[in-house]
Amino acid sequence: MASDKTNADRLTELEIQLAHVQRMYEHLNEVVTTEAMRGDRIQRKVDALTVQLKEVKSKSAEPATDPLDEKPPHY
Repeated sequence: MASDKTNADRLTELEIQLAHVQRMYEHLNEVVTTEAMRGDRIQRKVDALTVQLKEVKSKSAEPATDPLDEKPPHY
């Protein structure tokens, strides 16, 4: 029965595993937070570009046409 682990040994192993899990949790939390902030920045840029595009379209002298409505040159 020398291979049997004592409760103290098992507790020590569990504490080590818990420490690893906590470290991984903290790391993943940092990654998620960073990516969320990055996503917010990207969304703000997309919103700003959308506004700029609408302004350019509204200032355009040509009437807005949908490319899907245009016939290909060979028709």
